Amino acid sequence: MLQTITQNHKLLLRIGADSVKPVLYRSTVRNNSWWSKIIYPFTQEENISPSQSYVKTGKNQCFLPIRNDNELNDVLLFNNRLPLILNFTFRGNETCNKLTGALNRIVLLETDKRINICDVETDFLETREAMLRFGVTQIPTLVAVRKTFPVDTFTQPDLTSQDVNWLQLKTWIEKNADE
Repeated sequence: MLQTITQNHKLLLRIGADSVKPVLYRSTVRNNSWWSKIIYPFTQEENISPSQSYVKTGKNQCFLPIRNDNELNDVLLFNNRLPLILNFTFRGNETCNKLTGALNRIVLLETDKRINICDVETDFLETREAMLRFGVTQIPTLVAVRKTFPVDTFTQPDLTSQDVNWLQLKTWIEKNADE
């Protein structure tokens, strides 16, 4: 299956569909191995697996959304060398999308510090135990994790009537990131 993805990826790059890469990977592969959850950034090198891409890029990573506790444990164990932000969110919710968009932009584009991110979709019943494990009482909530243990949380009340406090969020992210 990985070979099919690579062939499709090359075809899309040839026709200039550079923005389709993460969507293609996300929709075609969903199994229990940890490297299937890495979606950004892809490497441009030939014959390289996604796990090797993670090591070579040296950039912050965004994992596929978590939908059960087994996936969460896999990501936590794999990512234990870098800080990880768990974004407890609800799919399709406008309030959650505000915070998720700001988080993705800051982590993937605006900071030089090292930190990875992952969404935990709370609309799946299989993620309820994770909410209890990390003390999440409000959606959306960000939880900073180091070596599988929660170290800090971020919530911004009343996102329905106001925008995300960009500066406060960026400061919180960089406080919990590595140099």
